[in-house]
Amino acid sequence: MPTALDVTSAVSAELVRCLNGCFDRIEHCVSQLSDAQIWRRPGPGMNSIGTILIHLGGNVRQHLISGVGGAPDVRDRPAEFAERDPIPAQQLISELRATLDEAIAAVEKVDAAEMLQPRRVQGDNVSGWQASVHSVSHFFGHTQEIICLTRQMQAENYQFFWTPQSAEEGKSS
Repeated sequence: MPTALDVTSAVSAELVRCLNGCFDRIEHCVSQLSDAQIWRRPGPGMNSIGTILIHLGGNVRQHLISGVGGAPDVRDRPAEFAERDPIPAQQLISELRATLDEAIAAVEKVDAAEMLQPRRVQGDNVSGWQASVHSVSHFFGHTQEIICLTRQMQAENYQFFWTPQSAEEGKSS
């Protein structure tokens, strides 16, 4: 029968796998775009990919590094959306990777009992699991948004991250 440690390790590994997979897809999209495209807003009141990247770093820092890992919460959420200086894409990707590495270390360090303990994150009392699932699902959702925005900008020039290679994977015959 699996122990709490086994379950914690398995779930934590899946959270990490999801974050890394999302990051790989984001990096793939960003590599297809110019810095100007990264900062293009698709419409009034909508966010650019650059803004989303900054926002993802803030959310991961607040929920995983602070909420799960116990670091001080230094998030300034309004500043994430107010940024208008076009930070180069590679800097945004590098900063997000560093934030993810720090978050992954926090998730991998905590034990089962700690993940069940309440903590305050973004004004709510949540467990480490709640903070983790929220942040990873949030990251996944914005990853899909970045893919969609990239596909819209690249149209027929969009390069897919993955395509099926066999019938088992879903390749049409």
